[in-house]
Amino acid sequence: MKNDYLKKRPILLGLPLLLLWGLADFSPAAADDAVALPEAVTVRQLLDITREKSPRYAALRQRIEAANAEVVAAGVLPNPKISYGRYDLLTQHNTMYDGNVQQQVTLELPVLIAGQHGARVEAAEKRVAATEADIEAEYARLVHSVWTLFVKQLANQQRAVVLDETAHYMQHLTEIVSGRAQAGNASPYDLLRIELEAKSLQTRLETVRNDVSATAGELGVLLGLSGWKPQALGTLSYLNVPADTEKLWAEAERMNPDLEAARRGEVAADAGLERARRERWPVPSFQVGSVFTDKPYGNTSFAGVSVDLPIFDRGQGGMARAASEKQSALLERELTMARIRSGLERAVDLLGRRRETRANFEKNVVEKLTDLKNMGEASYRLGKGSLLELLDASRSRTETRLTHLDLMQAEIEAELEALRESGLLINTVETDAVKDR
Repeated sequence: MKNDYLKKRPILLGLPLLLLWGLADFSPAAADDAVALPEAVTVRQLLDITREKSPRYAALRQRIEAANAEVVAAGVLPNPKISYGRYDLLTQHNTMYDGNVQQQVTLELPVLIAGQHGARVEAAEKRVAATEADIEAEYARLVHSVWTLFVKQLANQQRAVVLDETAHYMQHLTEIVSGRAQAGNASPYDLLRIELEAKSLQTRLETVRNDVSATAGELGVLLGLSGWKPQALGTLSYLNVPADTEKLWAEAERMNPDLEAARRGEVAADAGLERARRERWPVPSFQVGSVFTDKPYGNTSFAGVSVDLPIFDRGQGGMARAASEKQSALLERELTMARIRSGLERAVDLLGRRRETRANFEKNVVEKLTDLKNMGEASYRLGKGSLLELLDASRSRTETRLTHLDLMQAEIEAELEALRESGLLINTVETDAVKDR
Protein backbone atom coordinates (compact mmCIF):
# COMPACT_ATOMS: atom_id res chain seq x y z
CA MET A 1 0.00 0.00 0.00
CA LYS A 2 2.75 2.38 0.88
CA ASN A 3 4.52 1.78 -2.40
CA ASP A 4 1.28 2.36 -4.34
CA TYR A 5 0.76 5.70 -2.57
CA LEU A 6 4.29 6.80 -3.41
CA LYS A 7 3.75 5.92 -7.05
CA LYS A 8 0.56 8.01 -7.18
CA ARG A 9 1.98 10.91 -5.19
CA PRO A 10 3.62 12.80 -8.11
CA ILE A 11 0.31 12.68 -9.96
CA LEU A 12 -1.59 13.97 -6.94
CA LEU A 13 0.90 16.78 -6.44
CA GLY A 14 0.67 17.77 -10.09
CA LEU A 15 -3.12 18.14 -10.13
CA PRO A 16 -3.19 21.45 -8.16
CA LEU A 17 -0.51 22.87 -10.44
CA LEU A 18 -2.49 21.91 -13.54
CA LEU A 19 -5.60 23.43 -12.02
CA LEU A 20 -3.81 26.72 -11.27
CA TRP A 21 -2.35 26.80 -14.78
CA GLY A 22 -5.82 26.30 -16.26
CA LEU A 23 -7.30 29.05 -14.13
CA ALA A 24 -4.52 31.41 -15.17
CA ASP A 25 -5.09 30.72 -18.87
CA PHE A 26 -8.87 30.90 -18.73
CA SER A 27 -9.30 33.66 -16.19
CA PRO A 28 -11.95 36.36 -16.84
CA ALA A 29 -9.19 38.94 -17.31
CA ALA A 30 -7.61 36.88 -20.07
CA ALA A 31 -11.01 36.47 -21.73
CA ASP A 32 -11.63 40.22 -21.48
CA ASP A 33 -8.27 40.95 -23.14
CA ALA A 34 -9.20 38.64 -26.00
CA VAL A 35 -12.44 40.49 -26.75
CA ALA A 36 -11.42 43.95 -25.64
CA LEU A 37 -10.75 45.32 -29.12
CA PRO A 38 -13.61 45.19 -31.65
CA GLU A 39 -13.02 44.17 -35.23
CA ALA A 40 -15.05 47.10 -36.56
CA VAL A 41 -15.23 50.58 -35.03
CA THR A 42 -16.84 53.95 -35.61
CA VAL A 43 -14.65 57.02 -35.38
CA ARG A 44 -15.95 57.72 -31.87
CA GLN A 45 -15.10 54.21 -30.69
CA LEU A 46 -11.67 54.44 -32.32
CA LEU A 47 -10.85 57.68 -30.52
CA ASP A 48 -12.07 56.24 -27.22
CA ILE A 49 -9.73 53.29 -27.72
CA THR A 50 -6.94 55.73 -28.50
CA ARG A 51 -7.31 57.39 -25.10
CA GLU A 52 -8.20 54.38 -22.98
CA LYS A 53 -6.28 51.42 -24.41
CA SER A 54 -3.51 52.69 -26.66
CA PRO A 55 -0.01 51.89 -25.35
CA ARG A 56 1.23 54.94 -27.22
CA TYR A 57 -1.03 57.27 -25.25
CA ALA A 58 -0.19 55.40 -22.05
CA ALA A 59 3.49 56.06 -22.74
CA LEU A 60 2.68 59.76 -23.15
CA ARG A 61 0.79 59.83 -19.86
CA GLN A 62 3.71 58.20 -18.08
CA ARG A 63 5.63 61.46 -18.48
CA ILE A 64 3.29 62.92 -15.87
CA GLU A 65 4.60 60.43 -13.31
CA ALA A 66 8.16 61.59 -13.91
CA ALA A 67 7.09 65.23 -13.51
CA ASN A 68 5.19 64.41 -10.30
CA ALA A 69 8.30 62.68 -8.98
CA GLU A 70 10.13 65.97 -9.39
CA VAL A 71 7.47 67.64 -7.21
CA VAL A 72 8.08 65.03 -4.52
CA ALA A 73 11.83 65.54 -4.76
CA ALA A 74 11.43 69.33 -4.56
CA GLY A 75 9.31 69.06 -1.42
CA VAL A 76 11.88 67.05 0.52
CA LEU A 77 13.89 69.04 3.08
CA PRO A 78 17.66 68.50 3.35
CA ASN A 79 18.77 65.84 5.79
CA PRO A 80 20.42 66.75 9.09
CA LYS A 81 23.97 65.48 9.66
CA ILE A 82 25.38 63.89 12.74
CA SER A 83 29.09 63.55 13.28
CA TYR A 84 31.18 61.83 15.92
CA GLY A 85 34.86 62.39 16.73
CA ARG A 86 37.30 60.95 19.30
CA TYR A 87 40.61 62.31 20.52
CA ASP A 88 43.11 59.88 22.10
CA LEU A 89 46.19 61.04 23.98
CA LEU A 90 49.33 59.90 22.20
CA THR A 91 52.04 61.53 24.36
CA GLN A 92 53.00 60.37 27.84
CA HIS A 93 51.64 63.34 29.75
CA ASN A 94 48.47 65.28 29.29
CA THR A 95 49.06 68.85 30.25
CA MET A 96 45.36 69.78 30.20
CA TYR A 97 43.63 67.07 32.17
CA ASP A 98 44.21 63.61 33.55
CA GLY A 99 41.98 61.76 31.09
CA ASN A 100 43.32 60.17 27.92
CA VAL A 101 40.18 60.34 25.74
CA GLN A 102 38.00 63.21 24.53
CA GLN A 103 34.85 62.55 22.46
CA GLN A 104 32.62 64.87 20.46
CA VAL A 105 29.12 64.47 19.01
CA THR A 106 27.70 67.17 16.69
CA LEU A 107 24.30 67.55 15.02
CA GLU A 108 24.16 69.81 11.94
CA LEU A 109 20.86 71.04 10.43
CA PRO A 110 20.70 72.97 7.11
CA VAL A 111 17.98 75.63 7.11
CA LEU A 112 16.48 77.02 3.87
CA ILE A 113 15.89 80.53 5.11
CA ALA A 114 15.78 82.26 1.68
CA GLY A 115 12.61 80.54 0.39
CA GLN A 116 14.43 77.89 -1.64
CA HIS A 117 11.99 75.18 -0.59
CA GLY A 118 8.88 76.99 -1.78
CA ALA A 119 10.55 78.08 -5.01
CA ARG A 120 11.62 74.50 -5.75
CA VAL A 121 8.12 73.13 -5.17
CA GLU A 122 6.47 75.83 -7.26
CA ALA A 123 8.92 75.35 -10.14
CA ALA A 124 8.27 71.59 -10.09
CA GLU A 125 4.49 72.09 -10.04
CA LYS A 126 4.65 74.51 -12.96
CA ARG A 127 6.72 71.96 -14.83
CA VAL A 128 4.00 69.37 -14.19
CA ALA A 129 1.41 71.73 -15.67
CA ALA A 130 3.66 72.32 -18.68
CA THR A 131 4.14 68.58 -19.13
CA GLU A 132 0.37 68.02 -19.03
CA ALA A 133 -0.08 70.64 -21.75
CA ASP A 134 2.66 69.03 -23.84
CA ILE A 135 0.91 65.67 -23.52
CA GLU A 136 -2.41 67.16 -24.60
CA ALA A 137 -0.70 68.70 -27.63
CA GLU A 138 0.86 65.32 -28.49
CA TYR A 139 -2.53 63.68 -27.99
CA ALA A 140 -4.16 66.17 -30.37
CA ARG A 141 -1.57 65.29 -33.02
CA LEU A 142 -2.19 61.59 -32.38
CA VAL A 143 -5.95 62.06 -32.73
CA HIS A 144 -5.43 63.95 -35.99
CA SER A 145 -3.29 61.12 -37.38
CA VAL A 146 -5.76 58.45 -36.23
CA TRP A 147 -8.77 60.32 -37.62
CA THR A 148 -7.01 60.95 -40.93
CA LEU A 149 -6.24 57.23 -41.29
CA PHE A 150 -9.84 56.44 -40.42
CA VAL A 151 -11.09 58.76 -43.18
CA LYS A 152 -8.60 57.19 -45.59
CA GLN A 153 -9.88 53.72 -44.73
CA LEU A 154 -13.51 54.78 -45.14
CA ALA A 155 -12.69 56.28 -48.53
CA ASN A 156 -10.88 53.12 -49.64
CA GLN A 157 -13.79 50.97 -48.47
CA GLN A 158 -16.19 53.07 -50.52
CA ARG A 159 -13.82 52.92 -53.50
CA ALA A 160 -13.97 49.14 -53.18
CA VAL A 161 -17.78 49.35 -53.22
CA VAL A 162 -17.71 51.45 -56.40
CA LEU A 163 -15.32 49.06 -58.13
CA ASP A 164 -17.32 46.05 -56.97
CA GLU A 165 -20.50 47.56 -58.41
CA THR A 166 -18.64 48.26 -61.64
CA ALA A 167 -17.44 44.65 -61.71
CA HIS A 168 -21.03 43.43 -61.45
CA TYR A 169 -22.04 45.86 -64.17
CA MET A 170 -19.21 44.52 -66.31
CA GLN A 171 -20.73 41.05 -65.99
CA HIS A 172 -23.99 42.54 -67.22
CA LEU A 173 -22.18 44.06 -70.21
CA THR A 174 -20.51 40.70 -70.89
CA GLU A 175 -23.96 39.11 -71.15
CA ILE A 176 -25.04 41.84 -73.59
CA VAL A 177 -21.93 41.34 -75.75
CA SER A 178 -22.37 37.54 -75.66
CA GLY A 179 -25.96 37.94 -76.79
CA ARG A 180 -24.94 40.12 -79.69
CA ALA A 181 -22.13 37.72 -80.58
CA GLN A 182 -24.60 34.83 -80.76
CA ALA A 183 -26.79 36.98 -83.02
CA GLY A 184 -23.81 37.66 -85.24
CA ASN A 185 -23.61 41.35 -84.34
CA ALA A 186 -20.40 41.20 -82.27
CA SER A 187 -16.94 39.91 -83.10
CA PRO A 188 -14.63 37.65 -81.01
CA TYR A 189 -12.57 40.79 -80.44
CA ASP A 190 -15.50 42.32 -78.59
CA LEU A 191 -15.70 39.29 -76.30
CA LEU A 192 -11.94 39.37 -75.66
CA ARG A 193 -11.97 43.12 -75.05
CA ILE A 194 -14.78 42.93 -72.48
CA GLU A 195 -13.04 40.00 -70.77
CA LEU A 196 -9.77 41.94 -70.45
CA GLU A 197 -11.64 44.97 -69.12
CA ALA A 198 -13.30 42.81 -66.44
CA LYS A 199 -10.00 41.25 -65.34
CA SER A 200 -8.28 44.65 -65.19
CA LEU A 201 -11.13 45.94 -63.06
CA GLN A 202 -10.85 42.93 -60.73
CA THR A 203 -7.13 43.60 -60.27
CA ARG A 204 -7.85 47.20 -59.40
CA LEU A 205 -10.48 46.10 -56.89
CA GLU A 206 -8.01 43.75 -55.20
CA THR A 207 -5.48 46.57 -55.00
CA VAL A 208 -7.97 48.84 -53.21
CA ARG A 209 -8.89 46.04 -50.81
CA ASN A 210 -5.21 45.58 -50.05
CA ASP A 211 -5.01 49.30 -49.32
CA VAL A 212 -7.94 48.93 -46.88
CA SER A 213 -6.10 46.17 -45.03
CA ALA A 214 -2.85 48.15 -45.03
CA THR A 215 -4.56 51.22 -43.57
CA ALA A 216 -6.14 49.09 -40.85
CA GLY A 217 -2.69 47.78 -40.00
CA GLU A 218 -1.34 51.33 -39.89
CA LEU A 219 -3.97 52.19 -37.28
CA GLY A 220 -2.83 49.31 -35.07
CA VAL A 221 0.82 50.28 -35.47
CA LEU A 222 0.11 53.95 -34.79
CA LEU A 223 -1.69 53.12 -31.54
CA GLY A 224 0.78 50.43 -30.50
CA LEU A 225 -1.89 47.69 -30.58
CA SER A 226 -0.14 44.70 -32.08
CA GLY A 227 -2.16 42.61 -34.50
CA TRP A 228 -5.22 44.86 -34.42
CA LYS A 229 -6.63 45.73 -37.85
CA PRO A 230 -10.00 47.39 -37.31
CA GLN A 231 -12.56 47.89 -40.04
CA ALA A 232 -14.00 51.39 -40.29
CA LEU A 233 -17.76 51.66 -39.80
CA GLY A 234 -19.75 54.47 -41.41
CA THR A 235 -19.62 56.57 -44.54
CA LEU A 236 -17.67 59.66 -45.49
CA SER A 237 -19.38 62.60 -43.84
CA TYR A 238 -18.43 66.27 -43.74
CA LEU A 239 -17.69 67.94 -40.39
CA ASN A 240 -19.11 71.30 -41.49
CA VAL A 241 -16.11 73.28 -40.29
CA PRO A 242 -16.59 77.00 -41.08
CA ALA A 243 -14.04 78.40 -43.52
CA ASP A 244 -13.67 81.55 -41.42
CA THR A 245 -10.10 82.36 -40.43
CA GLU A 246 -10.89 84.99 -37.80
CA LYS A 247 -13.50 82.87 -36.07
CA LEU A 248 -11.22 79.86 -35.95
CA TRP A 249 -8.27 82.00 -34.81
CA ALA A 250 -10.32 83.28 -31.87
CA GLU A 251 -10.90 79.66 -30.90
CA ALA A 252 -7.23 78.82 -31.45
CA GLU A 253 -6.08 81.54 -29.05
CA ARG A 254 -8.34 80.07 -26.42
CA MET A 255 -8.14 76.32 -27.03
CA ASN A 256 -5.16 75.33 -29.19
CA PRO A 257 -3.14 72.81 -27.11
CA ASP A 258 0.17 73.84 -28.71
CA LEU A 259 -0.40 77.46 -27.69
CA GLU A 260 -1.41 76.37 -24.19
CA ALA A 261 1.72 74.24 -23.94
CA ALA A 262 3.84 77.23 -24.99
CA ARG A 263 2.14 79.46 -22.40
CA ARG A 264 2.66 76.95 -19.62
CA GLY A 265 6.23 76.44 -20.72
CA GLU A 266 6.82 80.18 -20.31
CA VAL A 267 5.21 80.12 -16.85
CA ALA A 268 7.41 77.17 -15.88
CA ALA A 269 10.46 79.07 -17.12
CA ASP A 270 9.47 82.04 -14.93
CA ALA A 271 9.22 79.73 -11.93
CA GLY A 272 12.60 78.25 -12.81
CA LEU A 273 14.11 81.73 -12.93
CA GLU A 274 12.69 82.55 -9.50
CA ARG A 275 14.07 79.30 -8.15
CA ALA A 276 17.50 80.17 -9.51
CA ARG A 277 17.32 83.55 -7.73
CA ARG A 278 16.50 81.83 -4.45
CA GLU A 279 19.20 79.23 -4.92
CA ARG A 280 21.83 81.98 -5.10
CA TRP A 281 21.48 82.51 -1.36
CA PRO A 282 23.80 80.31 0.68
CA VAL A 283 22.18 77.75 2.98
CA PRO A 284 23.32 78.10 6.61
CA SER A 285 23.72 75.05 8.80
CA PHE A 286 23.07 75.30 12.54
CA GLN A 287 25.21 73.03 14.71
CA VAL A 288 24.76 71.76 18.25
CA GLY A 289 26.85 69.17 20.05
CA SER A 290 28.60 67.93 23.12
CA VAL A 291 32.26 67.35 24.02
CA PHE A 292 33.11 65.12 27.00
CA THR A 293 36.11 63.45 28.62
CA ASP A 294 36.36 60.24 30.64
CA LYS A 295 38.98 60.70 33.45
CA PRO A 296 37.94 62.87 35.08
CA TYR A 297 34.49 63.08 33.45
CA GLY A 298 33.70 66.46 31.98
CA ASN A 299 31.03 67.60 29.54
CA THR A 300 30.62 70.81 27.63
CA SER A 301 28.02 71.89 25.07
CA PHE A 302 28.71 73.23 21.61
CA ALA A 303 26.67 75.50 19.33
CA GLY A 304 27.60 77.17 16.08
CA VAL A 305 26.65 78.00 12.53
CA SER A 306 28.37 77.44 9.20
CA VAL A 307 27.62 78.99 5.83
CA ASP A 308 29.27 79.08 2.42
CA LEU A 309 30.92 82.35 1.50
CA PRO A 310 29.62 83.32 -1.97
CA ILE A 311 32.94 84.65 -3.20
CA PHE A 312 33.50 82.60 -6.35
CA ASP A 313 30.26 80.70 -6.92
CA ARG A 314 27.37 83.12 -6.57
CA GLY A 315 24.90 81.05 -8.60
CA GLN A 316 25.96 82.63 -11.89
CA GLY A 317 25.58 79.35 -13.79
CA GLY A 318 22.09 78.62 -12.52
CA MET A 319 20.92 82.16 -13.20
CA ALA A 320 22.35 82.14 -16.73
CA ARG A 321 20.73 78.78 -17.48
CA ALA A 322 17.35 79.85 -16.09
CA ALA A 323 17.47 83.17 -17.98
CA SER A 324 18.30 81.30 -21.18
CA GLU A 325 15.38 78.91 -20.64
CA LYS A 326 13.10 81.88 -20.02
CA GLN A 327 14.17 83.52 -23.27
CA SER A 328 13.78 80.24 -25.15
CA ALA A 329 10.27 79.76 -23.77
CA LEU A 330 9.33 83.31 -24.80
CA LEU A 331 10.64 82.81 -28.33
CA GLU A 332 8.97 79.41 -28.53
CA ARG A 333 5.60 80.91 -27.62
CA GLU A 334 5.96 83.65 -30.24
CA LEU A 335 7.06 81.11 -32.85
CA THR A 336 4.18 78.78 -31.97
CA MET A 337 1.66 81.58 -32.27
CA ALA A 338 3.02 82.66 -35.66
CA ARG A 339 3.16 79.07 -36.89
CA ILE A 340 -0.40 78.31 -35.83
CA ARG A 341 -1.71 81.54 -37.34
CA SER A 342 -0.07 80.87 -40.70
CA GLY A 343 -1.03 77.19 -40.56
CA LEU A 344 -4.64 78.08 -39.84
CA GLU A 345 -4.75 80.57 -42.72
CA ARG A 346 -3.36 77.94 -45.07
CA ALA A 347 -5.77 75.25 -43.79
CA VAL A 348 -8.82 77.52 -44.12
CA ASP A 349 -7.79 78.63 -47.61
CA LEU A 350 -7.27 75.01 -48.68
CA LEU A 351 -10.60 73.99 -47.13
CA GLY A 352 -12.45 76.73 -49.02
CA ARG A 353 -10.83 75.76 -52.32
CA ARG A 354 -11.48 72.05 -51.89
CA ARG A 355 -15.07 72.65 -50.80
CA GLU A 356 -15.72 74.81 -53.88
CA THR A 357 -14.08 72.27 -56.20
CA ARG A 358 -16.15 69.43 -54.78
CA ALA A 359 -19.41 71.41 -55.03
CA ASN A 360 -18.74 72.35 -58.67
CA PHE A 361 -17.86 68.75 -59.52
CA GLU A 362 -21.09 67.47 -57.97
CA LYS A 363 -23.13 70.07 -59.85
CA ASN A 364 -21.49 69.76 -63.26
CA VAL A 365 -20.44 66.11 -63.40
CA VAL A 366 -21.94 63.78 -60.79
CA GLU A 367 -25.55 64.71 -61.55
CA LYS A 368 -25.13 63.54 -65.18
CA LEU A 369 -23.87 60.02 -64.41
CA THR A 370 -27.26 58.33 -64.71
CA ASP A 371 -27.87 59.80 -68.17
CA LEU A 372 -24.40 58.69 -69.30
CA LYS A 373 -25.10 55.11 -68.26
CA ASN A 374 -28.52 54.89 -69.93
CA MET A 375 -27.41 56.56 -73.15
CA GLY A 376 -24.31 54.41 -73.59
CA GLU A 377 -26.08 51.10 -73.00
CA ALA A 378 -29.07 51.98 -75.20
CA SER A 379 -26.79 53.09 -78.04
CA TYR A 380 -24.90 49.79 -78.01
CA ARG A 381 -28.08 47.70 -77.86
CA LEU A 382 -29.43 49.48 -80.92
CA GLY A 383 -26.17 49.05 -82.79
CA LYS A 384 -25.50 52.76 -82.96
CA GLY A 385 -22.43 52.63 -80.75
CA SER A 386 -19.34 50.45 -80.57
CA LEU A 387 -18.11 48.33 -77.66
CA LEU A 388 -15.29 50.78 -77.07
CA GLU A 389 -17.82 53.57 -76.62
CA LEU A 390 -19.80 51.42 -74.18
CA LEU A 391 -16.66 50.58 -72.19
CA ASP A 392 -15.62 54.21 -72.25
CA ALA A 393 -18.97 55.24 -70.81
CA SER A 394 -18.66 52.63 -68.04
CA ARG A 395 -15.09 53.67 -67.31
CA SER A 396 -16.10 57.34 -67.21
CA ARG A 397 -18.84 56.62 -64.67
CA THR A 398 -16.43 54.68 -62.48
CA GLU A 399 -13.70 57.30 -62.67
CA THR A 400 -16.22 60.05 -61.92
CA ARG A 401 -17.44 58.28 -58.78
CA LEU A 402 -13.86 57.61 -57.68
CA THR A 403 -12.91 61.22 -58.31
CA HIS A 404 -15.90 62.30 -56.22
CA LEU A 405 -14.61 60.13 -53.36
CA ASP A 406 -11.15 61.69 -53.78
CA LEU A 407 -12.65 65.17 -53.49
CA MET A 408 -14.72 64.20 -50.44
CA GLN A 409 -11.69 62.67 -48.71
CA ALA A 410 -9.55 65.72 -49.50
CA GLU A 411 -12.20 68.08 -48.11
CA ILE A 412 -12.65 66.11 -44.89
CA GLU A 413 -8.87 65.96 -44.40
CA ALA A 414 -8.78 69.74 -44.88
CA GLU A 415 -11.51 70.06 -42.25
CA LEU A 416 -9.48 67.94 -39.83
CA GLU A 417 -6.43 70.10 -40.48
CA ALA A 418 -8.43 73.27 -39.78
CA LEU A 419 -9.80 71.72 -36.59
CA ARG A 420 -6.30 70.77 -35.45
CA GLU A 421 -4.89 74.23 -36.10
CA SER A 422 -7.81 75.91 -34.34
CA GLY A 423 -7.59 73.62 -31.31
CA LEU A 424 -11.16 72.39 -31.78
CA LEU A 425 -10.21 68.83 -32.69
CA ILE A 426 -10.27 67.40 -29.16
CA ASN A 427 -13.35 69.44 -28.29
CA THR A 428 -15.07 67.96 -31.34
CA VAL A 429 -14.17 64.48 -30.16
CA GLU A 430 -15.41 65.00 -26.61
CA THR A 431 -18.76 66.60 -27.46
CA ASP A 432 -21.80 65.45 -29.37
CA ALA A 433 -20.58 67.28 -32.48
CA VAL A 434 -19.19 63.97 -33.67
CA LYS A 435 -21.91 61.39 -34.22
CA ASP A 436 -21.29 57.71 -34.72
CA ARG A 437 -21.32 57.36 -38.45
